[in-house]
Amino acid sequence: MATEMGRVRQNSYENYSEGQDRLARLNRRGELVVVDFYLQCALDGRVFAVQVGSEDAGAAINSTAAPADTVVFALTDAALGTTIIPVEAQVAVQTWTTSSLVAFMLEADMGKVRFSAVGGGGAFIPVNLRGDTPRVAVSTSYVNLTTGAGITAAAKSTIGGADGSFEFHQYSIEDNWGDTGDTIPENGFHWRAKDSGAPPIIVGPGSFLLHFAATTADMTGYANYRFIELPTESIT
Repeated sequence: MATEMGRVRQNSYENYSEGQDRLARLNRRGELVVVDFYLQCALDGRVFAVQVGSEDAGAAINSTAAPADTVVFALTDAALGTTIIPVEAQVAVQTWTTSSLVAFMLEADMGKVRFSAVGGGGAFIPVNLRGDTPRVAVSTSYVNLTTGAGITAAAKSTIGGADGSFEFHQYSIEDNWGDTGDTIPENGFHWRAKDSGAPPIIVGPGSFLLHFAATTADMTGYANYRFIELPTESIT
């Protein structure tokens, strides 16, 4: 007698209570149906979004000045006992200036939380990607709100090594937009964990930081990023 390994549920679904034992779901070909990890985290209410700027007020936000570890465009701190996994990040440039260097960078600090002071920004309550908000983020997030002052961050732990910091995605543009005949390239930056091979796993205390910087500190843009938040005991 064959042992049941699953149940075909292609055209209908069953709903069970938490903790119930049930057969795995199969399609009509007898193949196991597996939900993508990132989608499943969203269904579980574990994915959160942070936004910088809003079209409601027509408020594109100034970049910070030239890249520095102590001034950032936005960041999320993971406290002890919490782990965050970056999922996606985007910056869309609204206005170009005469800046000759524009830098977009994503940084993971594995050694400490980095928020130091509000500076030119403020706290942001992340949005749960599941609409009924089954849980709120434990991690704290801060975004640039006004000028190029940015969020004041503590200096990075170290560069590399155990409990160190590293920029896991970097993109920069060097040109002079003021020169006649200059060609403006794609007006933004987009990173996805699915395209990168493997995202950093930031086990708190640690930080996920977004840098959007220009030498003139007066470029403007909109940004957002998403991260998975899990209790550290779920991954260790």
